[in-house]
Amino acid sequence: MATVLPLYLELETKLAGLIRSGTFRPGSRFPSVRHTSREHRVSISTVTEAYRRLEDEGLIEARPRSGYFVSPPRISDDRFPTTAAKPSKPIRIERDSAFDAIMEVSGDPAFVRFGSATPGDDIVPEQRIAALTREVMRKHGAASLRYTPPLGRRELRAALSRRAFDFGLNVTPDQIVTTMGGTEAVLLALRAVTRPGDLVTVETPSYFGTLHLVRDLGLRVIEIPVDARSGMVVEALAKALKKHRIAACIVQPQFHNPIGSLMPEERKRELAALAEQNDFTIIEDDVYGDLAHDGPRPPSIASMSQRVIHCGSVSKTIAPGLRVGWAISPTHLDQIRRLKGIQNPWNSTLSELVVAGFLDAGGYDRHLRRIRKIYAEQCAKTREAVLHCFPDCARVNRPAGGFVLWVEMAEGFDSEAFTSAAMEKQISIAPGTIFSASGGLNHCFRLACGFNLDQRGLDAVATLGKLSKRFLPGS
Repeated sequence: MATVLPLYLELETKLAGLIRSGTFRPGSRFPSVRHTSREHRVSISTVTEAYRRLEDEGLIEARPRSGYFVSPPRISDDRFPTTAAKPSKPIRIERDSAFDAIMEVSGDPAFVRFGSATPGDDIVPEQRIAALTREVMRKHGAASLRYTPPLGRRELRAALSRRAFDFGLNVTPDQIVTTMGGTEAVLLALRAVTRPGDLVTVETPSYFGTLHLVRDLGLRVIEIPVDARSGMVVEALAKALKKHRIAACIVQPQFHNPIGSLMPEERKRELAALAEQNDFTIIEDDVYGDLAHDGPRPPSIASMSQRVIHCGSVSKTIAPGLRVGWAISPTHLDQIRRLKGIQNPWNSTLSELVVAGFLDAGGYDRHLRRIRKIYAEQCAKTREAVLHCFPDCARVNRPAGGFVLWVEMAEGFDSEAFTSAAMEKQISIAPGTIFSASGGLNHCFRLACGFNLDQRGLDAVATLGKLSKRFLPGS
């Protein structure tokens, strides 16, 4: 006589099969309990028990006030990127050639562009930007095409001061300097607190644009390791400070590029305390802060110490081509204002007024809710494809926000040669060496997930997986 399964087990088996077959993708929203109850004509208690068992299996996860979501694929810690053991000795950064090759194809539609950490066209709210542009032109006319005031448009600075409350800052519009994107904000911060030959700390891996700024300013660096889950290893920084005096510490605490980590609040407070005790400035690169995959926006380190210059932009959230960023630092405000006036006193008036309107009209929060979901799904989908297509030695991060993946291969893997071979297949990636001040990390590479991973993208991941085997040690 055939065994009759309880209804909740029958439902669980059916739903688990749909998840494993890909009907519900990792990171996507799972149907609510009430919806499943209606669709399958079973009781709420039956669905609740089935969902509980799916949670125990790691197939779905409950998020407070958000419902159920399909979990990323489970992996053991031996498939997660490792952390460098200790800080480096002081070094000077040399120029790399791989960066130039990646930038050359960053806008080429013939390439599958895993190499560029920019939002895809489906992320950019083009219709809303177009409407705001028309509105600004009607209201301001030719004045919207004039030079900006040296500090930036007051409308934008006022909007930014209101947004700053979301990450713990109480600043006035006059304590904000707007910039041509986030990179200029970091450059102004570095110029304000360092001189050529000074020693600064950078993370390893670290955003390559920051490394280029440090190199061109003639600064020496100490590399501080980054944990794939919790960000900069503050204990390693404390150890380095016992031997060296530094002028600044450059850090990406929120959804780090390229690791994707989120620094816990207690770690941020420890870092702020070190800055107070050792008399250095924290330069907080916070361009990804609004892109948490789940939960509220994390607090800025600048809310915990006056020794912080907070830098941000809308390049990852609204559109990179608007070129709108900012620097916030009541302590170093006069120096930043002076340097801005010398370096590049005029920003885009039209862009600043458009962004100000976007921030104040209420549409920005709705836009963020939409793109956070997209980024979470694209990261999960790409990560799953990498784990499926690459050799078992591949370790992949699970970002808490943003849209970049960090892939670590076996020691001896040549990511620069791998990047060149991928380019020949019209696929761009970013080799680990451009994220290292010392030129290390050649066994790693970054994949950006800002665009929709359609079949062409999935095929590209499969191609990369096959190609990667040629560059493993012993191949």
